[in-house]
Amino acid sequence: MLDAPETARVLHSAWSGDPAVVVRSPPGAGKTRLVVLLAAALSHRANMRVGVAAQTKAQAVQIAERLGAVSNRGKLLWSTSDAKNRPTIDGVPVIVGAKETFSGDDGGCVIATTARWLTGDPAKMGCDVLIVDEAWQATYGDVGALGAFTGSIVCVGDPGQIDPVVTGSAERWRHSPTGPHLPAPDALLAAHGDAIETVALRHTWRLGPETTALIQPAFYPELPFTSKRPAEQVLDAGGRVLAEVAHRMVQVSGGPADAGLAHAAADRVRALLGATLHTSAGGRALAGSDIAVVCPHVQQTASIRALLADEPDVLVGTANQMQGLERAAVVALHPLAGYRELNEFVTDEGRACVMLSRHRAHLTVVMDSQSPDVLWRSEDMGGVATHRLLSAALLGSAAV
Repeated sequence: MLDAPETARVLHSAWSGDPAVVVRSPPGAGKTRLVVLLAAALSHRANMRVGVAAQTKAQAVQIAERLGAVSNRGKLLWSTSDAKNRPTIDGVPVIVGAKETFSGDDGGCVIATTARWLTGDPAKMGCDVLIVDEAWQATYGDVGALGAFTGSIVCVGDPGQIDPVVTGSAERWRHSPTGPHLPAPDALLAAHGDAIETVALRHTWRLGPETTALIQPAFYPELPFTSKRPAEQVLDAGGRVLAEVAHRMVQVSGGPADAGLAHAAADRVRALLGATLHTSAGGRALAGSDIAVVCPHVQQTASIRALLADEPDVLVGTANQMQGLERAAVVALHPLAGYRELNEFVTDEGRACVMLSRHRAHLTVVMDSQSPDVLWRSEDMGGVATHRLLSAALLGSAAV
């Protein structure tokens, strides 16, 4: 952590007991690595009690697995209601139910989902510092409640991701910069900006230079970052290097569920299955497990899964399901495809950012040929200006 000034600042602030630190990160900048190394350093070197709050069980398991490789002081708390799915993790005990967490005077690290933390007893689960992973997926209300467990909090996340899913009405806080439904770091900074240390990670290890040039100005205008991804390319069956970002245009007449969109995505996946992936380790055939298809709608994922039933290793999911994941090659259905009138869902910037940042070596965006016209004749609303910028850039990319 001391090798880079940004991560050294995070460690210094947390070790010093600063009340709050916000770490802004672009996609693929090593957020999980930062969380794991920070937890290990504070628990071993500073003998501190460290809590880690993840937003999903899968994220909690991933953190625990990686912590187990560098520390013997980690514990993962697991819900009693899901005891039958309790994972087994080398070097990390998985505790079901309300049992002892921190023990004695030694430091340690307790990992759990935010929901699991909020059902705990602060008297038993109190910690010196609490690290919130994927903090932009957590609400300000939830992170505020986590304050009962600690006097020092570190929020690590990607500000370009999809906002937290809130099922209740937030109308009364529509114009409040500190509403409990808002992404926690944004509201925290709005409420206590002068008292909060902010750190920005400046490099992505996932996205190549072409993708970085596409998404940085569109989604991260206040977070300049560059690509440090090692060389990685996809070569088609004829041995030609595929562009890092490409598009496939489709004539759509049946709305977002138009069969042509699903068939175009599935056909592109089959073409990629005949390609070769070249990395610093050499070349190999691109396998189904190297490919993902990301869609805005569940119905679209169902159609594509049916068309690719003989390729079960290909990951197909919505943007919400794909947050935090990556693959060597990705096929994305453009969020505006099939629409002739725009709404807040399709123009949501976070959804588009997730869909355009899951790949390492190649991205094909399946586009509706009428979407550019729809964009330019639409009224200015949230996200439209960003989508116009993206549309122009995608239309200038290679056609496949």
